[in-house]
Amino acid sequence: MATSRRADAAPPVPKPVRSWLTVVTAYHLCDAAMTQQLAPLGIKLPEHEVLSHVLRDPGLSQQALAARCFTAKSHISALVVALEERGWLLRERDPADGRARRLRLTATGRTMAERSLAVQSAIVSAMAEAVSAEEMLLVERAMQRVNERLRALLDAG
Repeated sequence: MATSRRADAAPPVPKPVRSWLTVVTAYHLCDAAMTQQLAPLGIKLPEHEVLSHVLRDPGLSQQALAARCFTAKSHISALVVALEERGWLLRERDPADGRARRLRLTATGRTMAERSLAVQSAIVSAMAEAVSAEEMLLVERAMQRVNERLRALLDAG
């Protein structure tokens, strides 16, 4: 006799949706782990993101930073002001465009960026221990293709 699904049971989730939900869950767990591990340093995740981008690309504009962080310019502006007030970040006028501001880390900001990146590195290493190098490469390649497809969707409007 065939088993029937209960009337109140949720419909089956298609495989692509299950896979995507797994990616989303991993992202949120990573976010939570980063938040937890950064707290003792007195750094919030958005601050870490700003510090790490400016460490990797000194002189980055606020506009480019907002694009890299996938957030509104107003949010980045507030973060930049807060980090400047903490003495971690400097805003300098762009000599080519007086309206633009270029971002640089102070010595203290560099130290904090390096400490927060060490936290991130430890979390990424812990995640990577769960899979083989080959599996990690497959995930990377798959996510690159997904990113390309999503960028094409965005560009198509």
